[in-house]
Amino acid sequence: MISLDLSVVYQIVFFLVLWFVLSKVLFRPYLKLLEEREDKTAGALHDTADLEREGARLKAQYEERIAQAQAAGGAAKESILQEARQRREQVLSQARQEATATLELARREVASQVAGERQLAAAEAATVARQMASKILGRNLA
Repeated sequence: MISLDLSVVYQIVFFLVLWFVLSKVLFRPYLKLLEEREDKTAGALHDTADLEREGARLKAQYEERIAQAQAAGGAAKESILQEARQRREQVLSQARQEATATLELARREVASQVAGERQLAAAEAATVARQMASKILGRNLA
């Protein structure tokens, strides 16, 4: 059986003193260190979440600006293409007018030359006809 003598009391007192000293020197600082570590970890996780949200916001803002820039670039491109089409139509229209005027002038010149050549051919045909008639008839025709 267990006997309770004075050594048990010494052991209990020694245990309580050791518990008190270790609590002050070891347990409480260790628990405080664990708590600080947990706070820092939670704070870092919180900061990380904040940074992720900020990054997502900045990315969305960046993508929005890129989309706006692409839209503006597309509009500018379309405007430039439209101006180029209008300018092309103006140049083509002017070239057609010039070509039509040149063609009309050439037609008039050709028509004038053809008329002159027809008159010359008619005069020569009349002369040749007289000469042939003179040779056939054997006399000079006036």
